[in-house]
Amino acid sequence: MTMLNPEKIGPLLRARNLEIGYHGSRVVPPITFDLLPGQVTCIIGHNGSGKSTLLKSLLGLVPLHGGELELAEQTRIGYVPQREAMDPIYPIRVIDLIETGRYGLRGVGRKLNSEDKIKIDAAIDSTRITHLRRRLFRTLSGGEQQRCLLARALCTEPQILVLDEPTASMDESGAKETIEMTLSLAKTHHSAVLMVNHFIELVGKVSDQVVLLDRNKQRVFIGSPSTVIGIRNGDLF
Repeated sequence: MTMLNPEKIGPLLRARNLEIGYHGSRVVPPITFDLLPGQVTCIIGHNGSGKSTLLKSLLGLVPLHGGELELAEQTRIGYVPQREAMDPIYPIRVIDLIETGRYGLRGVGRKLNSEDKIKIDAAIDSTRITHLRRRLFRTLSGGEQQRCLLARALCTEPQILVLDEPTASMDESGAKETIEMTLSLAKTHHSAVLMVNHFIELVGKVSDQVVLLDRNKQRVFIGSPSTVIGIRNGDLF
């Protein structure tokens, strides 16, 4: 991954001809797009189309098979994984979980300072989970868990907020509330948002850019919500 100079170029992240996949097998054709400050980009597609693989490749959790990935200097990425990725047995408290976001910035073995505590408290307040901070994460509802994971990402003060299926297992009402909170907080920090979401109507309302992955027909579409969702509705599903 190379670094962009934010004073000379607009995008926080630039992906050019990215090839993603596992074990030497490419999932979809090469992918090219930018993430701009304040922009909301949604990734849609069938199950198994490579949506989560794309996110993990951008985060460096899965190696790229090819292409170029450039990140603007001093850009931090906050990652909100799927709730199912959290160990349901491990007895971690909400406050301890959120603190791991700041430990990621400080480094292993270093204590959190007063600035860290301020950022953590601000993230907890903004996601309205103050009353949950001493609760065990595993005892919370799906929506409450999602807000805790969002707070962990926000306390790192990210310029790019990446969310993998933040509305999974939620009904449409819960999904709408979760997305509205997420985007409102991201807008406050002028962060770019990149998320996987399966509520297509909601995607159409909140997105500036949509990435549609079609593994079956080996195609990728990137563009405005009206254009890409129109292709999805008329051609793929």
